[in-house]
Amino acid sequence: MKTGRCLVLACSPRRGGNTDTAAKLLADALSRSHDEGSVDIRRITEPAPGPCRACDACAAAPGSCVQHDAALPLLRDMAAASAACLISPIYFYHVPAQAKALMDRAQAFWHLPPELRPGAGRRLGVILLGARPRGDKLFSGALLSIRYMAEALGMGMADPLLLHGLDSADALRRRPDMGERVTEYGRALAAAL
Repeated sequence: MKTGRCLVLACSPRRGGNTDTAAKLLADALSRSHDEGSVDIRRITEPAPGPCRACDACAAAPGSCVQHDAALPLLRDMAAASAACLISPIYFYHVPAQAKALMDRAQAFWHLPPELRPGAGRRLGVILLGARPRGDKLFSGALLSIRYMAEALGMGMADPLLLHGLDSADALRRRPDMGERVTEYGRALAAAL
């Protein structure tokens, strides 16, 4: 068994839907290769991070922010995790507002030299869930923002798992083939550690 904390960040504002189902499947896959109890699932809306105010205070004090809410502690935990994965639904070709607010707040780390960013050398897993059954650009906007958030933290982004056609809150539970893809993704993340 490997040691170290794993973090699964569930980015849907809705409880019990596809994102929560995917988070549980992923956490189960990660926990099989890590010490029991070392995988945390956190819902981004509890408590939700506030938006970036563009005050640029982080330029004067890199890695800090004048807002004292859930954002920076959550970003630091994600960067420090031995395995971290962001799971999000797609709303109008992007992540929900709460997840985008968190991504914007990674600006606080952008002014740090790359070697001092908290996630230096780590990778961020990404699972995106789309309701549309197809669409070449469905995930493009979200992937760009996630990549640059990861970069601000000093992390690389693992190849994402992109799932189409999950149009109802229980769609993932009704599609064991897609659930198995989430489980396999978790196993691959664990093996890469």
